Amino acid sequence: MLRSRTAALLVVLSGLVARGLEARAEGGPVLRAGDRLKITFYETMELPNPAQGDKGPAAGAAAVIQTFYQRIDLSGDYAIEQGGTLSLPFFGFVPAAGKPLETLRTDLMGVFETAFGRHGGVTVGLLQRAPVFVVGSVRNPGAYPYTGGMIVLQAIALAGGRDKDPATLAGVVESLREREREETARARLKRALARRAALAAGRAGQAPGGALERLRALAGAEEASALVAAEAKVVRLETNLQAGEEGGRRAAAEASVSEVDLLRKRLETYGVQIAARGDRLRTMEALFSRQVVESERVADVRRDFVDMEGRRREYEVSVLQAELRQRLTREAVEQGSAQHRLAAEREVALVDAEIVAAERALATASVVGATMSAGWSRDPALAYRIVRSTQAGPQSLPAAETDTLEPGDVLKVVLEPGPGERGREGAGDAALRGADATPR
Repeated sequence: MLRSRTAALLVVLSGLVARGLEARAEGGPVLRAGDRLKITFYETMELPNPAQGDKGPAAGAAAVIQTFYQRIDLSGDYAIEQGGTLSLPFFGFVPAAGKPLETLRTDLMGVFETAFGRHGGVTVGLLQRAPVFVVGSVRNPGAYPYTGGMIVLQAIALAGGRDKDPATLAGVVESLREREREETARARLKRALARRAALAAGRAGQAPGGALERLRALAGAEEASALVAAEAKVVRLETNLQAGEEGGRRAAAEASVSEVDLLRKRLETYGVQIAARGDRLRTMEALFSRQVVESERVADVRRDFVDMEGRRREYEVSVLQAELRQRLTREAVEQGSAQHRLAAEREVALVDAEIVAAERALATASVVGATMSAGWSRDPALAYRIVRSTQAGPQSLPAAETDTLEPGDVLKVVLEPGPGERGREGAGDAALRGADATPR
């Protein structure tokens, strides 16, 4: 039995070598020699179900329960060796280089199930990639940790820049930063001009000030239309919000007018009733003086008259309060309209100031970037070559500043022989001078 499982395990491992070549076409990070992995194995166990009693199985209960437990003897941190394999206890050497993580996990699961004849689970995590080695004309040659998407220029920066003449490389980096500042200022100016044009189109009484024409000259007709449309949508939403707030204040003012009118009518009606009660009280008092009615009836009528007088005072207070609310709501309507006009004028002023500041920043960044690029173009050029391990062996590849590195690459940095060799400049220098020639 053990021999048959060992033979099956060897067949699986040999098949993994062939599948490793196909794994390069799959997505995800491809593993390489020198990568460190955290591998955890889990094994399936079948335990008796406690619901199964001596009197027979319970209704619907399974006979066994499947659970997982970690195989401590197999789990741990492993490094991919130079030969491209992982050395695992009990399993031996498993091919890993050139495979994505998911492919390696599937392979390890197959190896586990073939070796033990039981189902299990495997998790594979990438702890550390192989470093990138920088050699040649740099300040601090050596190995540096690899990060995803690392480019040649980043590796040179980690190595301290160009050896004996760091101003050249620093000039390239600073020139690129200045170009980035220029693009940021240009985008800022585009947004401000689009906002100004949208305000002029969506709010009456505001002159466009040539914002749309300047935006078209800066960004082109198509991009200008898209930017103005986006800002116009925001302006419409703001205008609708302001209209809703103003409508609410006007509705409150109209309601206060109706309230005052209603209370005044009620007070007038109540005054008529009090006058009638006063006439009755005087009649009762006259009858009492002639001893026609008793004093108790006169007292009842007088008490009723006094109560109605008190309620009339309450009505009068309610009318005064309603009139105060009416005045406040009218003032709120007027104040809200004034605030909206002030906010619109203030926003136009702020946008105009933003346009001026963005134009100044763009002009400054353009001049500084062009000056730095011109100075860099007179410096000796750097040449780059990448030595990369492949299935066919190490290969030496020409590279530019923006080329992407891979784990385990050796980046060699050399100086061009002299000004006569400037025709072999890197792609980064050509891009810088191409940016200088771009009309603005």
